[in-house]
Amino acid sequence: MRFESVHDINKDAVLSYVKEAIKNQKEGKEITASRKGKTIQIPKELEQYLKDNPTLKSAFMALTPGRQREYSDYIKSAKRDATKQTRLEKMKPLVLEGKGLYDKYKDC
Repeated sequence: MRFESVHDINKDAVLSYVKEAIKNQKEGKEITASRKGKTIQIPKELEQYLKDNPTLKSAFMALTPGRQREYSDYIKSAKRDATKQTRLEKMKPLVLEGKGLYDKYKDC
């Protein structure tokens, strides 16, 4: 509710809203915002690489969704297949250690 002046306040309406809020709180009613998480689109090259390396796949799946998205975007952004393969090899030790792609730049 927004009021421009004291005269705009409808005491009966405010009182009914407050009573309704108290009743809802006593009944345990609560409104929570539902968040739709971003989906992770794993590129086919990364998917195949993970399928060929089961230990890497389990380590990748243990990462947080944000880190999984980092790696997926990193592979997806490469244009040449050779670059994608190089990036796959580069990310392997980081994933096995449970680190994110950009964790090496933290705490500098």
